Amino acid sequence: MKTSNVITSLLFAGSVLVSCTENFEEINSNPNAPEQVSANLLLSTVTSEITRQLTQEGYSDGNTITQLMAKNNFPGFSQFDWGDQGMWNLFYSYLPEINDILEISRAEGTQNATYEGIALTMRALCFANLTDLYGYVPYTEAMSGESSGIFTPKYDDQETVYNGVLQDLADADVALAKGETIAGSTGDVIYDGDAAQWRKLANSLRLRYLMRISKRRDVSAEMQAIVNAGNYISNNADNATLVYSGTSNTDSWPESTGRIGGFDEKSLCTTLLDYFELFNDPRLDIWFDRNSDGEWVGIPIGLNQDNARAYDDQYSPSRLDVELFYFSRTAAQAYIMKNSEVQFILAEAAERGFITGSAETYYNEGIRASLSYWGVSDADIETYLQGAEVQYDGSLELLLTQKTIALWNVDYQGWMDYRRTGMPALETGPDDLNGGRYPVRFLYPSSEQTLNKANYDAAVQAMGGEGDDINTPGWWETGNRY
Repeated sequence: MKTSNVITSLLFAGSVLVSCTENFEEINSNPNAPEQVSANLLLSTVTSEITRQLTQEGYSDGNTITQLMAKNNFPGFSQFDWGDQGMWNLFYSYLPEINDILEISRAEGTQNATYEGIALTMRALCFANLTDLYGYVPYTEAMSGESSGIFTPKYDDQETVYNGVLQDLADADVALAKGETIAGSTGDVIYDGDAAQWRKLANSLRLRYLMRISKRRDVSAEMQAIVNAGNYISNNADNATLVYSGTSNTDSWPESTGRIGGFDEKSLCTTLLDYFELFNDPRLDIWFDRNSDGEWVGIPIGLNQDNARAYDDQYSPSRLDVELFYFSRTAAQAYIMKNSEVQFILAEAAERGFITGSAETYYNEGIRASLSYWGVSDADIETYLQGAEVQYDGSLELLLTQKTIALWNVDYQGWMDYRRTGMPALETGPDDLNGGRYPVRFLYPSSEQTLNKANYDAAVQAMGGEGDDINTPGWWETGNRY
């Protein structure tokens, strides 16, 4: 199966193929054209499109749900007026291509352990996001249409998906450790086929996902083993980032290709302004512009359309920095994971006793990594770390607040941390449409109720709680280890 949205097309295609003559393939083969797309062409699409779209989601809705940004127009998302958010189709559209890369990397004559490791890493990233965002999802039967004729796949529970995700990343580590080179163009827009760098990303994602399930399992031994081996993102040069060339709309920072009116709909959230004023944080002046009165002004989360427009007219909240996030096609980057996130993961792991080492040291390195990435000088970073409200005191609230800020634009990772820990504390807005509750998942796309209804119904029932509802928590959120 490529995605449940194309079941009807696939069934139709199958009926056509059955009725064809036996020599159909011979008649319709073009000897002058390749029958299979090469791994590098597939990888170019997979790495660029997934990274671009993850960051675009983070910039818009990920930043909103963690109250780093708020919308002064069309604010329905922050009121929790949610329908299908579209991430389901994103990942299930690209998983077949990832699977093709994996098959090519393992086939006789085209074997390459580096392509294999990259494909395993990207597959793990997709499925982890799917289960984190939706709960139960098709996994074991997700791409069994061609091989097994399964076009309505069952949904698997989160524990099953996470077992597979962590195994894929462990297998990726083994494959990438071989360090096999890729001849010619790699198609890889993240690390240009550098196996050592992909290995660091695979293990950093393992750290992310081990921490995510740490309320359910003792992950200490696995996390410590990764730290001991040292093959994880440990400086900004290791960041898994996509640098835009700016040569076309596709190769440009997405906001730079849209209308200025759409860009102006996003403003500084009062929650983030409170953080920044408490910390005297230099990222405020990097990410946002002062308003027309030369002041920093935020807008509350969760206002309805009328109240948001009235607030905007009265107070003129600060917009995002127009030079960085609109006028430049290349200054802003897209990314999968950065060093700052890894350092904060290690800080929390050390604070909880999962790994050895100093939580304060990791915490400080997380801050350094984030501020340095955004262009803050070393001297100003050290001054910032000496601030009374910034200095680490063993507080997980402080640690996770700093981590959430550093996760600016990183898809929905800050929301995942909030769901797991309740930190930093977030409150719904005055006009929220969810009864004062902070949501914990996306709704399944409506197409699943039509095209895969039996399995959809079984998943909704199995998840318990309120079923296909934004308030139904997942498996890793409801553990009791801490």
